[in-house]
Amino acid sequence: MEKEELRKRALSIVQIPVNFQAIIEEYVEGENGEGEAMFVWINEESNEGITINLDLDGHLNSLTIDLNDKDSNEIPLNIEERKKRAEHFFLSHYPDALEELTLYEMKKMNQTYRYYYEKIVMDLPLNSAGCFIDVDPMGEIVKFSYKAVKRIPEIPRTLISKEKLIEHVQNSLDFQPTIKNLYTIIYNVAEDGLRLVYEPEESIMKFKADVLTPTLSIIHDEDVPETCVPLPPPSNTVLQKDLTIKEVVGITEEMDIIREVDMGEETGIVWRDRNWEMNEEDLSIDGYLKRQTKDTVKAFISKETGKVRSFMWFNERSGNLQLSHEDCYQKAINFLQMIIPDYHKYLQLIVRENEEDEQDEARNTEVFTFRMHNSEGIPVQLEIVVVAVNNKTGHIDHYSGPSFDMEKINEIPTKTAITKKEARDIFLTHLDFELAWETDYNGDIESYILVYQACDRYSRTPIRYIDAMTGAVITARDK
Repeated sequence: MEKEELRKRALSIVQIPVNFQAIIEEYVEGENGEGEAMFVWINEESNEGITINLDLDGHLNSLTIDLNDKDSNEIPLNIEERKKRAEHFFLSHYPDALEELTLYEMKKMNQTYRYYYEKIVMDLPLNSAGCFIDVDPMGEIVKFSYKAVKRIPEIPRTLISKEKLIEHVQNSLDFQPTIKNLYTIIYNVAEDGLRLVYEPEESIMKFKADVLTPTLSIIHDEDVPETCVPLPPPSNTVLQKDLTIKEVVGITEEMDIIREVDMGEETGIVWRDRNWEMNEEDLSIDGYLKRQTKDTVKAFISKETGKVRSFMWFNERSGNLQLSHEDCYQKAINFLQMIIPDYHKYLQLIVRENEEDEQDEARNTEVFTFRMHNSEGIPVQLEIVVVAVNNKTGHIDHYSGPSFDMEKINEIPTKTAITKKEARDIFLTHLDFELAWETDYNGDIESYILVYQACDRYSRTPIRYIDAMTGAVITARDK
Protein backbone atom coordinates (compact mmCIF):
# COMPACT_ATOMS: atom_id res chain seq x y z
CA MET A 1 0.00 0.00 0.00
CA GLU A 2 1.02 3.62 -0.52
CA LYS A 3 1.42 5.89 2.50
CA GLU A 4 -1.98 7.58 2.08
CA GLU A 5 -3.70 4.19 1.82
CA LEU A 6 -1.93 3.04 4.98
CA ARG A 7 -2.97 6.22 6.75
CA LYS A 8 -6.63 5.58 5.84
CA ARG A 9 -6.22 1.99 6.98
CA ALA A 10 -4.88 3.18 10.37
CA LEU A 11 -7.77 5.62 10.77
CA SER A 12 -10.24 2.79 10.10
CA ILE A 13 -8.92 0.81 13.07
CA VAL A 14 -9.30 3.45 15.80
CA GLN A 15 -11.42 6.56 16.04
CA ILE A 16 -9.05 9.45 16.76
CA PRO A 17 -10.53 12.08 19.15
CA VAL A 18 -10.93 15.54 17.60
CA ASN A 19 -8.56 17.13 20.14
CA PHE A 20 -5.68 14.84 19.06
CA GLN A 21 -3.12 15.89 16.49
CA ALA A 22 -0.84 13.80 14.26
CA ILE A 23 2.81 14.04 15.25
CA ILE A 24 4.31 11.06 13.37
CA GLU A 25 3.48 9.54 9.99
CA GLU A 26 6.45 7.34 9.10
CA TYR A 27 6.81 4.95 6.17
CA VAL A 28 9.88 2.70 6.01
CA GLU A 29 10.59 0.15 3.27
CA GLY A 30 13.51 -2.28 3.31
CA GLU A 31 15.54 -3.70 0.45
CA ASN A 32 13.40 -6.84 0.21
CA GLY A 33 10.07 -5.02 0.28
CA GLU A 34 9.50 -5.53 3.99
CA GLY A 35 8.79 -2.51 6.13
CA GLU A 36 6.40 -0.74 8.43
CA ALA A 37 4.23 2.33 8.68
CA MET A 38 3.88 4.14 12.00
CA PHE A 39 1.20 6.68 12.94
CA VAL A 40 1.08 8.59 16.24
CA TRP A 41 -1.53 11.06 17.51
CA ILE A 42 -1.34 12.89 20.84
CA ASN A 43 -3.13 15.36 23.06
CA GLU A 44 -0.29 17.33 24.65
CA GLU A 45 -2.48 19.01 27.27
CA SER A 46 -3.76 15.74 28.72
CA ASN A 47 -0.62 13.67 27.95
CA GLU A 48 -2.66 11.08 26.01
CA GLY A 49 -1.67 9.26 22.85
CA ILE A 50 -2.54 6.65 20.23
CA THR A 51 0.07 4.69 18.24
CA ILE A 52 -0.56 2.31 15.34
CA ASN A 53 2.03 0.22 13.46
CA LEU A 54 1.09 -1.50 10.20
CA ASP A 55 3.07 -3.65 7.81
CA LEU A 56 3.19 -2.40 4.23
CA ASP A 57 0.21 -4.59 3.29
CA GLY A 58 -1.90 -2.82 5.91
CA HIS A 59 -1.90 -5.58 8.52
CA LEU A 60 -1.89 -4.42 12.14
CA ASN A 61 1.43 -5.09 13.90
CA SER A 62 0.77 -3.16 17.10
CA LEU A 63 -1.63 -0.73 18.71
CA THR A 64 -1.34 1.38 21.87
CA ILE A 65 -4.18 3.53 23.19
CA ASP A 66 -3.03 5.57 26.18
CA LEU A 67 -5.99 7.57 27.49
CA ASN A 68 -6.52 8.92 30.97
CA ASP A 69 -8.79 6.78 33.11
CA LYS A 70 -12.35 7.97 33.12
CA ASP A 71 -14.71 7.26 36.00
CA SER A 72 -17.48 4.94 34.89
CA ASN A 73 -20.62 3.69 36.59
CA GLU A 74 -20.73 0.66 34.31
CA ILE A 75 -20.01 -2.78 35.72
CA PRO A 76 -16.61 -4.06 34.50
CA LEU A 77 -16.65 -7.07 32.20
CA ASN A 78 -15.47 -10.35 33.67
CA ILE A 79 -12.43 -12.31 32.53
CA GLU A 80 -14.31 -14.50 30.04
CA GLU A 81 -16.15 -11.58 28.45
CA ARG A 82 -12.90 -9.68 28.02
CA LYS A 83 -11.30 -12.80 26.50
CA LYS A 84 -14.08 -12.89 23.91
CA ARG A 85 -13.44 -9.22 23.08
CA ALA A 86 -9.72 -9.95 22.73
CA GLU A 87 -10.25 -12.90 20.39
CA HIS A 88 -12.84 -11.05 18.32
CA PHE A 89 -10.38 -8.20 17.80
CA PHE A 90 -7.53 -10.61 16.99
CA LEU A 91 -9.57 -12.62 14.49
CA SER A 92 -10.86 -9.46 12.82
CA HIS A 93 -7.26 -8.71 11.83
CA TYR A 94 -5.88 -12.24 11.49
CA PRO A 95 -8.80 -14.63 10.77
CA ASP A 96 -6.66 -17.79 10.80
CA ALA A 97 -4.40 -16.86 13.71
CA LEU A 98 -5.96 -19.13 16.32
CA GLU A 99 -5.33 -22.17 14.13
CA GLU A 100 -1.64 -21.97 15.06
CA LEU A 101 -1.70 -19.89 18.26
CA THR A 102 -3.03 -20.90 21.66
CA LEU A 103 -4.14 -18.87 24.67
CA TYR A 104 -1.13 -19.65 26.86
CA GLU A 105 -1.46 -17.22 29.73
CA MET A 106 -3.60 -14.43 31.19
CA LYS A 107 -2.40 -11.76 33.61
CA LYS A 108 -4.06 -8.92 35.47
CA MET A 109 -2.23 -5.59 35.13
CA ASN A 110 -3.92 -2.99 37.35
CA GLN A 111 -7.47 -2.86 35.94
CA THR A 112 -6.47 -4.38 32.60
CA TYR A 113 -6.25 -8.04 31.62
CA ARG A 114 -3.52 -9.17 29.23
CA TYR A 115 -4.07 -12.30 27.12
CA TYR A 116 -1.05 -14.07 25.58
CA TYR A 117 -1.61 -16.12 22.42
CA GLU A 118 1.51 -18.15 21.67
CA LYS A 119 2.88 -20.76 19.29
CA ILE A 120 3.51 -23.82 21.46
CA VAL A 121 6.31 -26.29 20.73
CA MET A 122 7.17 -29.00 23.31
CA ASP A 123 4.50 -27.39 25.54
CA LEU A 124 6.61 -24.19 25.56
CA PRO A 125 5.88 -20.85 23.89
CA LEU A 126 8.25 -19.55 21.23
CA ASN A 127 10.04 -16.40 22.33
CA SER A 128 9.07 -13.10 20.62
CA ALA A 129 6.36 -14.68 18.51
CA GLY A 130 2.59 -14.63 18.76
CA CYS A 131 0.39 -11.98 20.25
CA PHE A 132 -0.69 -10.22 23.41
CA ILE A 133 -3.85 -8.17 23.85
CA ASP A 134 -4.78 -5.82 26.71
CA VAL A 135 -8.48 -5.36 27.46
CA ASP A 136 -9.72 -2.65 29.85
CA PRO A 137 -12.68 -3.04 32.27
CA MET A 138 -15.16 -1.83 29.62
CA GLY A 139 -13.93 -4.31 27.06
CA GLU A 140 -11.91 -1.84 24.99
CA ILE A 141 -8.67 -3.01 23.37
CA VAL A 142 -5.96 -0.68 24.69
CA LYS A 143 -2.82 -2.54 23.59
CA PHE A 144 -2.09 -5.11 20.92
CA SER A 145 1.12 -6.62 19.56
CA TYR A 146 1.52 -9.37 16.98
CA LYS A 147 4.62 -10.98 15.52
CA ALA A 148 4.23 -13.84 13.05
CA VAL A 149 6.03 -17.11 13.61
CA LYS A 150 8.66 -17.29 10.87
CA ARG A 151 10.18 -20.70 11.45
CA ILE A 152 9.15 -23.64 13.62
CA PRO A 153 12.20 -25.10 15.41
CA GLU A 154 13.07 -28.76 15.32
CA ILE A 155 12.59 -30.71 18.54
CA PRO A 156 15.96 -31.92 19.90
CA ARG A 157 16.45 -35.67 20.11
CA THR A 158 18.52 -35.48 23.32
CA LEU A 159 18.59 -33.10 26.27
CA ILE A 160 21.27 -32.50 28.85
CA SER A 161 20.21 -33.59 32.33
CA LYS A 162 19.43 -30.98 34.95
CA GLU A 163 21.66 -32.92 37.36
CA LYS A 164 24.69 -32.17 35.15
CA LEU A 165 23.80 -28.49 35.06
CA ILE A 166 23.42 -28.30 38.83
CA GLU A 167 26.74 -30.11 39.29
CA HIS A 168 28.38 -27.65 36.87
CA VAL A 169 26.99 -24.69 38.83
CA GLN A 170 28.13 -26.20 42.14
CA ASN A 171 31.69 -26.45 40.83
CA SER A 172 31.85 -22.94 39.38
CA LEU A 173 29.53 -20.81 41.50
CA ASP A 174 31.07 -17.86 43.30
CA PHE A 175 29.63 -14.75 44.93
CA GLN A 176 30.74 -11.20 45.44
CA PRO A 177 29.11 -8.66 47.79
CA THR A 178 27.64 -5.68 46.00
CA ILE A 179 25.18 -2.88 46.62
CA LYS A 180 22.16 -2.84 44.36
CA ASN A 181 19.35 -0.34 43.94
CA LEU A 182 16.34 -2.66 43.85
CA TYR A 183 12.96 -1.69 42.39
CA THR A 184 9.72 -3.49 43.17
CA ILE A 185 8.68 -3.28 39.53
CA ILE A 186 11.69 -5.46 38.58
CA TYR A 187 12.40 -7.61 41.65
CA ASN A 188 10.30 -9.45 44.21
CA VAL A 189 11.12 -7.13 47.12
CA ALA A 190 8.90 -5.30 49.58
CA GLU A 191 10.13 -1.79 48.75
CA ASP A 192 12.47 0.15 46.49
CA GLY A 193 15.92 1.02 47.77
CA LEU A 194 19.60 0.19 48.16
CA ARG A 195 20.50 -3.17 49.61
CA LEU A 196 23.70 -5.07 50.37
CA VAL A 197 23.48 -8.34 48.46
CA TYR A 198 25.52 -11.27 47.18
CA GLU A 199 25.47 -11.57 43.40
CA PRO A 200 26.42 -14.81 41.65
CA GLU A 201 29.22 -14.10 39.17
CA GLU A 202 27.12 -15.68 36.42
CA SER A 203 23.86 -14.00 37.40
CA ILE A 204 22.08 -15.05 34.18
CA MET A 205 22.54 -18.79 33.79
CA LYS A 206 21.34 -20.19 30.50
CA PHE A 207 22.64 -23.36 28.89
CA LYS A 208 22.03 -25.05 25.58
CA ALA A 209 19.57 -27.87 26.16
CA ASP A 210 20.43 -30.14 23.22
CA VAL A 211 24.02 -30.93 24.22
CA LEU A 212 25.47 -33.40 26.71
CA THR A 213 27.94 -31.05 28.41
CA PRO A 214 27.09 -27.67 29.98
CA THR A 215 27.53 -24.97 27.34
CA LEU A 216 26.59 -21.34 27.81
CA SER A 217 23.99 -20.35 25.24
CA ILE A 218 24.88 -16.67 25.45
CA ILE A 219 28.31 -15.64 24.22
CA HIS A 220 29.25 -12.37 25.85
CA ASP A 221 31.03 -9.71 23.83
CA GLU A 222 34.73 -9.52 24.52
CA ASP A 223 35.26 -7.04 27.30
CA VAL A 224 37.42 -4.02 26.62
CA PRO A 225 40.26 -4.09 29.18
CA GLU A 226 39.77 -1.39 31.78
CA THR A 227 41.12 -0.32 35.13
CA CYS A 228 39.58 1.80 37.86
CA VAL A 229 41.72 4.58 39.29
CA PRO A 230 40.97 5.98 42.78
CA LEU A 231 40.37 9.71 42.95
CA PRO A 232 42.58 11.73 45.30
CA PRO A 233 41.02 14.36 47.57
CA PRO A 234 40.64 17.71 45.77
CA SER A 235 43.79 19.79 45.95
CA ASN A 236 41.96 23.04 45.33
CA THR A 237 39.03 24.54 47.20
CA VAL A 238 35.86 24.88 45.16
CA LEU A 239 33.40 27.25 46.74
CA GLN A 240 30.42 25.28 48.00
CA LYS A 241 27.11 27.02 47.55
CA ASP A 242 23.50 26.18 46.92
CA LEU A 243 23.24 26.26 43.14
CA THR A 244 19.94 26.62 41.35
CA ILE A 245 18.91 24.05 38.76
CA LYS A 246 19.61 26.60 36.01
CA GLU A 247 23.10 27.28 37.38
CA VAL A 248 23.96 23.57 37.52
CA VAL A 249 22.74 22.92 33.98
CA GLY A 250 24.04 26.20 32.56
CA ILE A 251 20.71 27.63 31.35
CA THR A 252 20.95 31.20 30.00
CA GLU A 253 18.49 34.10 30.27
CA GLU A 254 17.53 33.65 26.59
CA MET A 255 16.08 30.16 27.22
CA ASP A 256 12.57 29.21 28.30
CA ILE A 257 11.03 25.96 29.53
CA ILE A 258 9.12 24.33 26.65
CA ARG A 259 8.16 21.09 28.43
CA GLU A 260 7.93 19.80 31.97
CA VAL A 261 6.97 16.15 32.39
CA ASP A 262 6.13 14.11 35.49
CA MET A 263 8.22 10.93 35.23
CA GLY A 264 7.39 9.31 38.57
CA GLU A 265 10.42 9.74 40.83
CA GLU A 266 11.78 12.50 38.60
CA THR A 267 10.64 15.58 36.73
CA GLY A 268 11.86 16.07 33.17
CA ILE A 269 12.47 19.68 32.10
CA VAL A 270 13.30 20.86 28.57
CA TRP A 271 14.60 24.35 27.68
CA ARG A 272 15.10 26.01 24.32
CA ASP A 273 15.94 29.50 23.04
CA ARG A 274 12.69 31.47 23.14
CA ASN A 275 13.17 32.66 19.53
CA TRP A 276 13.69 29.15 18.12
CA GLU A 277 11.45 28.17 15.19
CA MET A 278 11.17 25.08 13.00
CA ASN A 279 10.11 26.10 9.53
CA GLU A 280 9.21 22.72 8.03
CA GLU A 281 6.22 20.57 9.02
CA ASP A 282 7.80 17.13 8.88
CA LEU A 283 5.76 14.25 10.36
CA SER A 284 8.54 11.68 9.99
CA ILE A 285 10.23 10.24 13.06
CA ASP A 286 13.30 12.32 12.21
CA GLY A 287 11.12 15.45 12.06
CA TYR A 288 9.52 14.57 15.39
CA LEU A 289 12.91 14.11 17.03
CA LYS A 290 14.03 17.48 15.66
CA ARG A 291 10.97 19.19 17.14
CA GLN A 292 11.48 17.45 20.47
CA THR A 293 15.26 17.63 20.74
CA LYS A 294 17.00 19.98 18.31
CA ASP A 295 18.76 22.87 20.08
CA THR A 296 17.26 21.87 23.44
CA VAL A 297 18.69 21.25 26.89
CA LYS A 298 17.12 18.38 28.83
CA ALA A 299 17.41 17.69 32.54
CA PHE A 300 15.97 15.21 35.05
CA ILE A 301 15.33 16.47 38.56
CA SER A 302 14.91 14.17 41.57
CA LYS A 303 11.61 14.85 43.31
CA GLU A 304 13.03 13.54 46.58
CA THR A 305 16.01 15.90 46.74
CA GLY A 306 15.13 18.62 44.24
CA LYS A 307 18.61 18.20 42.75
CA VAL A 308 19.72 17.62 39.18
CA ARG A 309 20.25 13.92 38.49
CA SER A 310 21.27 14.30 34.85
CA PHE A 311 21.26 16.73 31.93
CA MET A 312 22.25 16.85 28.28
CA TRP A 313 22.93 19.77 25.96
CA PHE A 314 21.62 19.25 22.42
CA ASN A 315 22.21 22.93 21.76
CA GLU A 316 25.70 23.46 20.32
CA ARG A 317 27.75 26.07 22.16
CA SER A 318 30.67 27.73 20.39
CA GLY A 319 34.05 28.60 21.85
CA ASN A 320 37.69 29.14 20.95
CA LEU A 321 39.36 27.21 23.76
CA GLN A 322 41.65 24.28 23.05
CA LEU A 323 41.54 22.47 26.37
CA SER A 324 43.72 19.42 26.80
CA HIS A 325 42.49 16.10 28.17
CA GLU A 326 43.99 17.01 31.54
CA ASP A 327 42.30 20.44 31.51
CA CYS A 328 38.92 18.86 30.80
CA TYR A 329 39.48 16.24 33.49
CA GLN A 330 40.08 18.97 36.06
CA LYS A 331 36.87 20.73 35.00
CA ALA A 332 34.99 17.45 35.38
CA ILE A 333 36.45 16.99 38.87
CA ASN A 334 35.55 20.57 39.84
CA PHE A 335 31.99 19.96 38.67
CA LEU A 336 31.72 16.72 40.66
CA GLN A 337 32.98 18.49 43.75
CA MET A 338 30.08 20.93 43.52
CA ILE A 339 27.48 18.23 42.75
CA ILE A 340 28.68 15.33 44.93
CA PRO A 341 30.48 16.44 48.11
CA ASP A 342 33.25 13.98 49.10
CA TYR A 343 33.02 12.49 45.58
CA HIS A 344 36.53 11.03 45.93
CA LYS A 345 35.30 8.65 48.65
CA TYR A 346 32.73 7.02 46.35
CA LEU A 347 33.99 7.24 42.75
CA GLN A 348 36.79 5.71 40.71
CA LEU A 349 37.74 6.82 37.21
CA ILE A 350 37.36 4.11 34.56
CA VAL A 351 40.36 4.03 32.22
CA ARG A 352 40.02 1.86 29.10
CA GLU A 353 42.58 0.85 26.54
CA ASN A 354 42.49 3.08 23.43
CA GLU A 355 40.25 5.48 25.33
CA GLU A 356 41.46 8.44 23.29
CA ASP A 357 39.93 6.87 20.17
CA GLU A 358 36.52 6.81 21.87
CA GLN A 359 36.26 10.57 22.35
CA ASP A 360 33.53 12.24 20.33
CA GLU A 361 35.50 14.49 18.02
CA ALA A 362 32.39 15.75 16.20
CA ARG A 363 31.07 17.24 19.45
CA ASN A 364 34.47 18.25 20.75
CA THR A 365 33.91 16.53 24.06
CA GLU A 366 36.04 14.66 26.54
CA VAL A 367 33.98 12.04 28.37
CA PHE A 368 34.90 10.83 31.85
CA THR A 369 33.19 7.77 33.36
CA PHE A 370 33.29 6.78 37.01
CA ARG A 371 32.29 3.63 38.88
CA MET A 372 30.68 3.94 42.29
CA HIS A 373 31.38 2.16 45.58
CA ASN A 374 30.70 2.74 49.25
CA SER A 375 33.26 3.94 51.79
CA GLU A 376 34.52 0.35 52.23
CA GLY A 377 35.04 -0.22 48.51
CA ILE A 378 31.97 -2.43 47.93
CA PRO A 379 30.77 -1.63 44.39
CA VAL A 380 27.32 -0.21 43.70
CA GLN A 381 26.13 -2.34 40.80
CA LEU A 382 25.39 -0.60 37.49
CA GLU A 383 25.82 2.85 39.01
CA ILE A 384 27.92 4.87 36.58
CA VAL A 385 28.58 8.61 36.80
CA VAL A 386 29.39 10.37 33.51
CA VAL A 387 30.71 13.90 32.94
CA ALA A 388 31.33 15.21 29.39
CA VAL A 389 33.37 18.41 29.05
CA ASN A 390 33.36 20.54 25.89
CA ASN A 391 37.00 21.25 25.09
CA LYS A 392 36.08 24.35 23.04
CA THR A 393 33.97 26.04 25.73
CA GLY A 394 34.96 24.39 29.00
CA HIS A 395 31.25 23.83 29.74
CA ILE A 396 29.69 20.56 30.92
CA ASP A 397 27.68 19.22 27.97
CA HIS A 398 26.43 16.07 29.70
CA TYR A 399 26.14 14.81 33.25
CA SER A 400 24.59 11.58 34.49
CA GLY A 401 24.68 11.14 38.24
CA PRO A 402 23.64 8.52 40.80
CA SER A 403 20.07 7.22 40.61
CA PHE A 404 19.65 7.75 44.37
CA ASP A 405 20.40 10.33 47.04
CA MET A 406 24.10 9.93 47.88
CA GLU A 407 23.38 10.24 51.60
CA LYS A 408 21.61 6.87 51.47
CA ILE A 409 24.77 4.99 50.57
CA ASN A 410 26.09 5.60 54.10
CA GLU A 411 22.95 4.00 55.56
CA ILE A 412 23.82 0.64 54.00
CA PRO A 413 25.72 -1.86 56.21
CA THR A 414 29.39 -2.16 55.30
CA LYS A 415 29.77 -5.77 56.48
CA THR A 416 27.70 -8.77 55.47
CA ALA A 417 25.78 -10.73 58.10
CA ILE A 418 26.07 -14.05 56.23
CA THR A 419 29.16 -15.57 54.64
CA LYS A 420 29.78 -16.37 50.98
CA LYS A 421 29.40 -20.07 51.77
CA GLU A 422 26.03 -19.50 53.43
CA ALA A 423 24.86 -17.46 50.44
CA ARG A 424 26.09 -20.21 48.10
CA ASP A 425 24.24 -22.90 50.06
CA ILE A 426 21.01 -20.86 50.02
CA PHE A 427 21.33 -20.31 46.27
CA LEU A 428 21.90 -24.01 45.55
CA THR A 429 18.99 -25.02 47.77
CA HIS A 430 16.68 -22.85 45.66
CA LEU A 431 18.26 -23.57 42.26
CA ASP A 432 16.33 -25.35 39.55
CA PHE A 433 16.27 -25.24 35.74
CA GLU A 434 13.44 -25.03 33.24
CA LEU A 435 13.27 -25.25 29.46
CA ALA A 436 12.52 -22.25 27.24
CA TRP A 437 12.73 -21.31 23.58
CA GLU A 438 14.99 -18.34 22.87
CA THR A 439 15.55 -16.44 19.66
CA ASP A 440 18.81 -17.48 18.01
CA TYR A 441 20.43 -14.53 16.25
CA ASN A 442 23.61 -16.36 15.20
CA GLY A 443 22.26 -17.71 11.91
CA ASP A 444 21.33 -15.90 8.71
CA ILE A 445 17.65 -16.69 9.27
CA GLU A 446 15.92 -15.91 12.54
CA SER A 447 15.34 -19.17 14.37
CA TYR A 448 15.03 -20.62 17.88
CA ILE A 449 17.28 -22.42 20.31
CA LEU A 450 16.13 -24.52 23.26
CA VAL A 451 17.82 -23.56 26.52
CA TYR A 452 17.73 -24.47 30.17
CA GLN A 453 17.48 -21.29 32.23
CA ALA A 454 18.16 -21.15 35.95
CA CYS A 455 15.22 -20.33 38.19
CA ASP A 456 14.02 -20.48 41.77
CA ARG A 457 12.38 -23.84 42.38
CA TYR A 458 9.52 -22.19 44.27
CA SER A 459 8.68 -19.00 42.35
CA ARG A 460 9.97 -20.32 38.96
CA THR A 461 11.53 -16.91 38.28
CA PRO A 462 15.28 -16.17 37.93
CA ILE A 463 17.36 -15.86 41.11
CA ARG A 464 19.19 -12.54 40.95
CA TYR A 465 20.68 -12.00 44.44
CA ILE A 466 20.95 -13.30 48.00
CA ASP A 467 20.35 -10.65 50.66
CA ALA A 468 23.69 -10.33 52.44
CA MET A 469 22.04 -9.40 55.74
CA THR A 470 19.03 -11.74 55.93
CA GLY A 471 19.83 -14.54 53.47
CA ALA A 472 16.56 -13.91 51.61
CA VAL A 473 16.46 -15.02 47.98
CA ILE A 474 15.77 -12.08 45.65
CA THR A 475 14.17 -13.12 42.38
CA ALA A 476 13.12 -11.26 39.27
CA ARG A 477 9.48 -10.49 38.77
CA ASP A 478 7.68 -12.47 36.10
CA LYS A 479 7.16 -10.76 32.75
